[in-house]
Amino acid sequence: MFAIALFAAANAKAQHKCGVTAEAGKQIMEQMLENRNEMRDFVFTRGAITYVPIRFFLVAKSDGTGRTSERAGFQALCLLNQNYLDQDIQFYIKEFKYINSTSIYSNPTSFSGSNAIKNQMIYNALNIFFVKEMSEEGVLGYYQPPAGPQGNDWIVALENYAGQDLVITHEVGHFFSLNHTFYGWESSGGWSEAVHGNPVGNMSPDNVPNERVNMSNCTVAGDGICDTAADYMFPSNNCSYTQNAKDPNGQLLTPDIHNFMNYVYSCTSYNFSNGQKSAISNSLFSNSRNYVRPNYSPNLSPVTGSPTIISPQQSETIATYNAVPLEWTALPGADKYLIELTTAGQETARVIANSNSIVLTNLLPNKSYLWKVMGFNESSTCGGFSGQRIFKTGGLLSDTFTVPDVAKWSIAPNPVKAGASFFVNMEATEAVKASISIHSMTGQLVQEFPQTDFNAGENSIELSTNDLTAGIYFVTLRTKNDFQTKRISVLH
Repeated sequence: MFAIALFAAANAKAQHKCGVTAEAGKQIMEQMLENRNEMRDFVFTRGAITYVPIRFFLVAKSDGTGRTSERAGFQALCLLNQNYLDQDIQFYIKEFKYINSTSIYSNPTSFSGSNAIKNQMIYNALNIFFVKEMSEEGVLGYYQPPAGPQGNDWIVALENYAGQDLVITHEVGHFFSLNHTFYGWESSGGWSEAVHGNPVGNMSPDNVPNERVNMSNCTVAGDGICDTAADYMFPSNNCSYTQNAKDPNGQLLTPDIHNFMNYVYSCTSYNFSNGQKSAISNSLFSNSRNYVRPNYSPNLSPVTGSPTIISPQQSETIATYNAVPLEWTALPGADKYLIELTTAGQETARVIANSNSIVLTNLLPNKSYLWKVMGFNESSTCGGFSGQRIFKTGGLLSDTFTVPDVAKWSIAPNPVKAGASFFVNMEATEAVKASISIHSMTGQLVQEFPQTDFNAGENSIELSTNDLTAGIYFVTLRTKNDFQTKRISVLH
């Protein structure tokens, strides 16, 4: 069941190699030829960008642990939009889906893993699954044909390699019906003079015709694309080709080591050939790809730079732990923000906010958190994270939801000058008894006002700041049923 797989070495000096089943390569080749025939008379609109939605599946184990990060999707989208822009293709995030499946997480190519993936598929976007483990050691990612909603048509990739050209861009190339430039040599691990001879024979180890350097058989040999140089698979980790392989005519090969569909690492740039670009366009506009062309224009505002954290201040202690407000500067173009929080135990939690502030309600008491934030929108994810800050939660529990006896309440003025009064205004749903207390940012009780009778409807009680120094305080309104806390700033 294993289709196209990318293999990485266990260490930097080992040779990278690629494995592909003959059946999978055959399916991709058949799809490319079918697309070529279907789109033969199609008139492409020049300069019109097609926006392709991506659904990123962030996979955790069945118990919810080890989930991959949204950052993998950001890195992948950033690379894809750079590498496919000259083909008038741009990608955007349709959604993140969070799934718990040990089968997918650690063994996606197994029978159970593949079935679990199939059950998750939604055919209205390109579906990419990010995992932290693979069935076979060294595998970085793979595409599973056949194409279209009646097929499989998914990509699985390791989270740690989401930002690498020869994983995501390569796999999306397979999705768009491109084979490897060395198609037919996958099972061999690469040409060897001792094993395969020099010149080579007419057929590759996988029984595909070997392409000739003079392109005389380029439509039926190798990857079936004439402007990709003849290639018999020469994996390299240092962006080089130093072999002297000869084709069946005795001509020396000059493979394109910078091609996205090759398997040569550490190059500073990669490319698709014009023939490959035509195959990609044929695939994108074919009937099998109707589902990734929803005729939708995403938010195209570029998001650059990184936010600046406003609060909490460095090493600040927040009195509450289930109502912790975070704030940062807004970024032009950004309509969402990713916040990452790491505890001293190096456990990282992530949350997405729809504005430049959020109140976190599920943190632990008396814990230190290191946090940072980045801005993005559905099509622009290349921005950076803010600097990091540390804050500590206190032990005070705050009810961040509505007090059942209270329709609404507020504090005014806020901020208030030290020595002046402020008012707690409350609209009660019925007559109720309530008390008010004030705590410092460290959770210390600094003022407490005894239980007071409030009438149904609007009420107002005046409180003094005579005993308060300048700073941030928490005002807690408590009834017999529940309580709620708000912040107030006291100024000099």
